[in-house]
Amino acid sequence: MKAAHAPRRTVLRATAASLAASVALLGFTACTGGGGGGSLSGKGDAVTLTVPTSQAPWNPAYDKLIQEYQKETGNRINLRPFPNPDVKTQEVNDVQSQSHTFDVYQINEQDLVQFNENGWIQPFTDVDPSYKPDDSIYSYSNVGRWNADKKIFDSSGELTNLPILGNVDIFVYRTDVYKKLGLEVPTTWDQMIANGKKIQESGDLKYGGVYRTQGVPGTYSTTFEFQSLLNGAGGAWFKDPGTDWTPTADSSEAVLAATRFRELAKQGPAATTTIGQAQAIAAMQAGDAGQTYMVAAAAAQLESESDSSVAGKVGFAPLPPTPAGTSSSATGLWSLAIPSGLPKARAKAALEFITWITSAKAQTLFAQAGGIPVREEAYSASDLPKGSEQALAAVKETAAGLPDDPTSLRFSFSTQMLNFTEPDLQQIAAGKVSPEEGMKKIQQQLEALIQKEGLPTS
Repeated sequence: MKAAHAPRRTVLRATAASLAASVALLGFTACTGGGGGGSLSGKGDAVTLTVPTSQAPWNPAYDKLIQEYQKETGNRINLRPFPNPDVKTQEVNDVQSQSHTFDVYQINEQDLVQFNENGWIQPFTDVDPSYKPDDSIYSYSNVGRWNADKKIFDSSGELTNLPILGNVDIFVYRTDVYKKLGLEVPTTWDQMIANGKKIQESGDLKYGGVYRTQGVPGTYSTTFEFQSLLNGAGGAWFKDPGTDWTPTADSSEAVLAATRFRELAKQGPAATTTIGQAQAIAAMQAGDAGQTYMVAAAAAQLESESDSSVAGKVGFAPLPPTPAGTSSSATGLWSLAIPSGLPKARAKAALEFITWITSAKAQTLFAQAGGIPVREEAYSASDLPKGSEQALAAVKETAAGLPDDPTSLRFSFSTQMLNFTEPDLQQIAAGKVSPEEGMKKIQQQLEALIQKEGLPTS
C-alpha cells in the first residue's frame, strides 16, 4: 500500500502577485447569449452569468456572496437552485447538448472524475494560460488538479476546478454529558467507541452515539461515514490508485475499520438500517445521543436555538487521525468549474467569477454568513455565527492536515462501487454479517469491477 504523506498544510500554491496579474488579464467586452464576458476592474460591460447550485443549507450564505459580487462588479448572477441529484443531471444535459445554458458548473466531489474524464470541463489555463490560484485555498488532497494520464487527482495535474464549500466530517459530542462522566475528547477511534459505551451504560441518554448506517445503493451515504473509519485505521480501497488498482478491502486495516463501524452502530438504535444522515442529526438535536461524527455543515442545525434542544451544549473536534498522523476525515466538497466549449468571452467571465468567489473577501463573508470556507484566513474572521467557532476550528485543523492522496471516493467507477458497498456496509453495521465476511464480499466485488474496468493490478 502506498505510504501516507507526512501531515502538512496542503494548499494550492501561487503568489498574490500572480493572482492579481491573472485578474488584470480578464478585461473584455460582453457577448450575447446565456452569459457573457465581464471584468472586475470595470474594463468590460456588465454581464449576466447563469450558475446552477444545489438546494442546500448553505444556500443563504452563498446568496450573500452573490449579492456582494453583483454589488462590487455590476455583473448579475442568475443562480438556479436544483435538488442535489438534479444539479449533475442539468449539467450533463447542458454539456452533451452544447446548449451552453450555464457559465459555471457546480460539481459534487464524487462526480469530478466523470466530468474531468469526459472532458466536460476545461482547465483554467485553457481560459487564461497565466492563471494560478492563490496560496490560501486548501487543496483538499489536490481536488482541483486532475491527472488525465493516471485518472486521479494529484499535485502534478491540471487545475480544472476550485472548491467552494469545504465540508468535512468532524466529531460531535455533548459537552455537558462528557463533563458529568469525566470523559476526554477522543484522540483515537477506540477511545471514541469506549466513550460511547460509557454514555450508554450511564443511562443518562437514550443512546451512547448515533451514526449514519443506512445504505443507499449508488449514493455516498454509509460508505462516506465508513470512509473516515477506513482512513483512520490506515486502510484504503486500493493498493495505489493510478498505478496499482489491486483492491485491499479485505486487509487487516479494512476489517478493523469494519469492526469499529459495527461497535459504533451498536450504541445507537437497534434499527440501524433506518439511520441516515437526517436521523443522526435529529437524534443529536433531540438530546437522545451523546456523540456522533458527521459533516460540519450540520453544526448550524445543532446550534440553532429554535431547532435544537442541545444548542450551547454541543462540542466539535477533528476526528482521530490516521496512523500516519494525517486527517482521517472524508471530504464532501462542492467545486466550481468552467464548461467545455463555452464561448471564450463567457469562459473568461466564468473564471473571473470563480476567482472572486474563492477570494479572501468572499470566503470571509461566507464564513460570517454560516458557510464553510475553503481559505485559511477566513477561519479567523470576526463576527462568526454564534456557536460556530469551535466547529470551524475543527474544520480548519482537518483541512490543514489532509494528506496529498484523496481521502474520499474519486473514481470514475464510484457509482458502480457504491451499488454494492452501501448495502454491504449496512449489513456489517447491522450485525447481519461479520466484519470479515462483509469486507471479503466487498473485496470480491471490487476485484470483478476493476477487472471489468481494465485497470492495472499487481
